[in-house]
Amino acid sequence: MAMTCTAGEGEGSVRDRLLCAAVELFARKGYAATTVREIVDAAGVTKPVLYYHFGSKEGVYLALLGDALRTFEALLEEGLAQAGSVRDRIVRVLGDALDLMVANLDIVRLVHSVLFGHPQGAPFFDFEAFHHRFIGTLRDILDTGIASGELRAGNGEDMAYAIFGAFDVCQGMILLHPEVGFDRNRLEGVLDVVFNGLLADRTKENGQ
Repeated sequence: MAMTCTAGEGEGSVRDRLLCAAVELFARKGYAATTVREIVDAAGVTKPVLYYHFGSKEGVYLALLGDALRTFEALLEEGLAQAGSVRDRIVRVLGDALDLMVANLDIVRLVHSVLFGHPQGAPFFDFEAFHHRFIGTLRDILDTGIASGELRAGNGEDMAYAIFGAFDVCQGMILLHPEVGFDRNRLEGVLDVVFNGLLADRTKENGQ
């Protein structure tokens, strides 16, 4: 996911230029409407160079998403390995995920266009595995909190979806209403509401 979209020399930089050109075109025009000619022209290379690195337009698309998945999975693995309270770990991993998303908005837009837009003839990519990995990581972290008594007893998967909902709202606001200014700090505020709940503390009123 986290590509450096700058021109340079060497094999790595050529590959990155092709990926950066492709994701911008895919996100703006759609996968089906983007041609190999447009990708290579934007990257400043020739068609044989694209075919050498990726084999086809389909290969470029799958490489983009494969790189994104590996980057995100590394972030989740780091989140699972972190120390600290469950709340701090959740806030940290989702904040890091949001920062990664903001740094790669074209990839996020591409994924949303394929998932929720008109069929584009794009090659199959297992987005469900991507989603289940995300939810599973949140659930695993929350389950440790349930087991230790840090969190109340409950269904860890339900809790994970509640937490994910807060992240998804922030993601949607960044994509659709960037003027509102949702960012990592705003996400933390929304997560505070999820963790603290909305109900007022009635213990003092009841004399407890």
